[in-house]
Amino acid sequence: MTYEQGVVLLVLAGALYLFATERVPLGITGLAVIVVLGLSGVIPAALALRSFSNPAFILVGSLYVVSASLIRTGVVGVVERLFLRRAATGASLLLWATAGTAAVSSLVNNTSVVVLMMPVLMAAARRHGTTPSRYLMPVCFAATCGGMMTLIGTSTNVLVAGLAAPQFEIAFLDFLPVGAGMTAIGLLYLWFVAPRLLPSRPTVSAVTGGRTVEYVTELRVRPGGAAAGLSPAELATRVHEKVRILQLVRGEEVLDPVPAKLEAGDTLILRGPPEAIVTMQRDYRLAPLEGSPEGPRGTTFAEVVITPASELLGRTLAQVGLRRVFGVTALALQRRGSHLRRGIVRMPLQVGDTILVEGAPESVERLQGQPGFLLLTGIEEEATLRGRAPVAVTILGAFVALAAFEIANVTLLALAAAAACLLTGCIRVRRAVREVDWNVLGLLAGAVCLGTALERSGLATRFVDLVFAPLRGLGPAWLLAATYFVTMVFTEFLSNSAAAALMVPVAFATATQAGVSAKPFVFAVAYAASAGFATPIGYQTHAFILGPGGYRFSDFLRVGLPLDLLLAVFATLAIPVFFPF
Repeated sequence: MTYEQGVVLLVLAGALYLFATERVPLGITGLAVIVVLGLSGVIPAALALRSFSNPAFILVGSLYVVSASLIRTGVVGVVERLFLRRAATGASLLLWATAGTAAVSSLVNNTSVVVLMMPVLMAAARRHGTTPSRYLMPVCFAATCGGMMTLIGTSTNVLVAGLAAPQFEIAFLDFLPVGAGMTAIGLLYLWFVAPRLLPSRPTVSAVTGGRTVEYVTELRVRPGGAAAGLSPAELATRVHEKVRILQLVRGEEVLDPVPAKLEAGDTLILRGPPEAIVTMQRDYRLAPLEGSPEGPRGTTFAEVVITPASELLGRTLAQVGLRRVFGVTALALQRRGSHLRRGIVRMPLQVGDTILVEGAPESVERLQGQPGFLLLTGIEEEATLRGRAPVAVTILGAFVALAAFEIANVTLLALAAAAACLLTGCIRVRRAVREVDWNVLGLLAGAVCLGTALERSGLATRFVDLVFAPLRGLGPAWLLAATYFVTMVFTEFLSNSAAAALMVPVAFATATQAGVSAKPFVFAVAYAASAGFATPIGYQTHAFILGPGGYRFSDFLRVGLPLDLLLAVFATLAIPVFFPF
């Protein structure tokens, strides 16, 4: 093994570990990959820095601005509501919501579409007397399927096109034939099979179907408060056992069971419905997590979800200072369907974290539309620039038409569309900067650099020799199926961009050794890197719906694995038809 291969292998192992564990943001991992590979001399510094000028990096950044313009001017909301108005029953809600989401996601960033749809779906679920868990996962999957149909539907397609550019160009509509078939199969599965597998489970929204959701949270006994001197059992009896006291923390000692009388400074770890928590806090003057000096007066509560592009990711509730900035107090936090009991204010926030907050109604309303927060009130975000909607539609239409007919380079067209949105006032510069997911862009740049290193070092070829050698005698169709399967497994446990970056060099090496065209193998990587539905890890929107949908890991496996297999069979059969060997 050469020095270059050893360094690339170490970088690859470290990147895979960080991608899987998310101990640091994915974008930071991507930047670290560029730095290490460049400083080690594995690839020239100029080539490493060229990752930031790759067409994929520029195209995705530009599309974030265009997508944000369509959302801020109300265009996407209008399209989605047109579909949802046709929903007279829960079954038709599922049909129209998934169909509308798939259609919009083919032209608009699918993460943005899911973020926009979530509160609308939760409100619609309440109207139909069902739980949001029946709709959030299908809509999330539909957005992923819709993104497969065009070059700009998902950052995965853009990344693959950027990595393939030195060998051949991928046009705007090249993804459509196979992508449309996969979307059709996905929608049929979501309409007729998924409803039998989806859970009907209470979520972190306040009340659904007459059942109240319970939180686990911490409250502190104030000096002179009504709780001081009572035993935990007495306190529980006085609140009619709506709130159950789980543990008592005094200083550094956890008293479990809890026989002692309550003293000032004690921290109660308790579980109960949000209304009961707020009432108990008010009646007994218990201090919330962030220690507001006064008890709540005339307050309400709401849930807010941390979005994928939030600037709060990696920060703690103590650092965010919700009361100082917005006038609301955090009462509890749920993460990936689990109640977190202790040390909540010191936990770095992650995508999909759901925070129960309380405050004056006007303070809670101020959270509506704040970057990084999604307020789960069942009301979609109000657009502030509706007068610019026709302009935004015109810009998108011109971009799509020119890109579809290959009038000019698609990256330059996207850059022009983003500039047009800014110049015409469809979105303001400051808002556009906030809407760009810099974490994804950092990951893309690192993925491009890592893919280059894998190819230049020869590790991609060695991987093909080790993994695909037994299949060489069976023909290119089996090699294509193996490429799709390996990519799908990678994306289930890493991320879609990381899987694509790893496998595009492998796809080229496989095609070269088999003596066939690389196009079908590259497209197999693109589709498989998006079609990972069996875990909440493969796509950032999966993690985003975990808390609000009340989902568990097993729900994704039960609903997503059959869809993975269906799409894998179709794709491996259809790709050679449109992209011959």
